[in-house]
Amino acid sequence: MTVAEILTQVGEREEFVLREHATLLALSKISRYEAECNMFRAKYSENFESFQARIERMQNEEDFEADDDLMEWQFANRALILWQERVREICRAG
Repeated sequence: MTVAEILTQVGEREEFVLREHATLLALSKISRYEAECNMFRAKYSENFESFQARIERMQNEEDFEADDDLMEWQFANRALILWQERVREICRAG
């Protein structure tokens, strides 16, 4: 028996189940990246944009930890925005 047949037997539509699964996946990604962004926000007591600007203004100074954190925070911030958009797309597709 296929998954589609099982879903039909229990009264579920394949499209609905896929949409629900995609939504849950996206929400878990959002939660992960929000937590990561919040950790950096608490660590540096500022938002991503002000932290990025401050690091970019540093001249003749080396702060490897801050540079690494900037790259990680930038990735998490971009991923958060991407997954938030995915949730909006899933909702519009419904």
